[in-house]
Amino acid sequence: MKRNRIRRFFQQKQYAIASLVLFAAIAGMTGIYVSNKITDERLEEEMAQKEAELSEAAEREREELAALEQQETNPFADMTKDTQEDTESVSSIIKPESQTGEQTSEQDENGTQSGTDTQEENKPQEDTRNTDQTNADDQESQTDQSQEKKAKDTAAKAKAELHFSPESDLGWPLQGDVILNYSMDQTVYFATLEQYKYNPAIIIAGKVNDPVNAAATGKITDISTNEETGVTVTMDLGDGYSAVYGQLKEVLYKEGAAVEAGNAIGYIAEPTKYYSVEGSNLYFELQKDGEPVNPMQYIQ
Repeated sequence: MKRNRIRRFFQQKQYAIASLVLFAAIAGMTGIYVSNKITDERLEEEMAQKEAELSEAAEREREELAALEQQETNPFADMTKDTQEDTESVSSIIKPESQTGEQTSEQDENGTQSGTDTQEENKPQEDTRNTDQTNADDQESQTDQSQEKKAKDTAAKAKAELHFSPESDLGWPLQGDVILNYSMDQTVYFATLEQYKYNPAIIIAGKVNDPVNAAATGKITDISTNEETGVTVTMDLGDGYSAVYGQLKEVLYKEGAAVEAGNAIGYIAEPTKYYSVEGSNLYFELQKDGEPVNPMQYIQ
């Protein structure tokens, strides 16, 4: 019976109970929302306050850094300012005397007069020094001109002494077999290039480091390098003749040097890529007025 009464009570009041529960739930959610909103506002206020504090601290640090930089840039600024203030205060108290000004003007006049006298006394000495310097410059110029003239005379004399003709004997620059003869009338076969071509020189076989001697007395006019003949030395023999030595290394003379016949010019080098099959050799060319001639007609 009791259970039935309770059941009937709930059946009759179920809408009221549901409304009460719903109201309680809404009230609870509203309370939670209000509480969270208050908490968020408090947090925002605290964050804003902290940001303001950080901004003020940063501003103070910038001002301190600026003051330090200014002090490092001009550490004596304050001292200079104080000194200027002291000077102004002293100058406002002490007034210059007219007598001191007159004495100063008299001293200036005396100093000017004595300075003029001193300059007049020193003027002859300065003129003497200038004259000595001019004489020294003239002597140095004359010496340079004399040396230049002597060098030109020596060069002209050396050139005049060079003499070569078809009757002159030409020595062998290197002891070895001639592996390619001079040939400007018809082509000869170059094994490395695998082709026939004219040959303005004689190619003499040799070993690396063999010495190469001057075939005749002459003057070195050019030392150069090219990919075909490697290090190449050209010598003026006189009367329009010149000798060309190629495939060299460690040349013993410089341009302008006079070399006696039989003296070593340099040494045989490794062959260039144009003569890799022929092997190490000496490229020897004889020219007359810039045109190649057969050196075998002159060699002893």
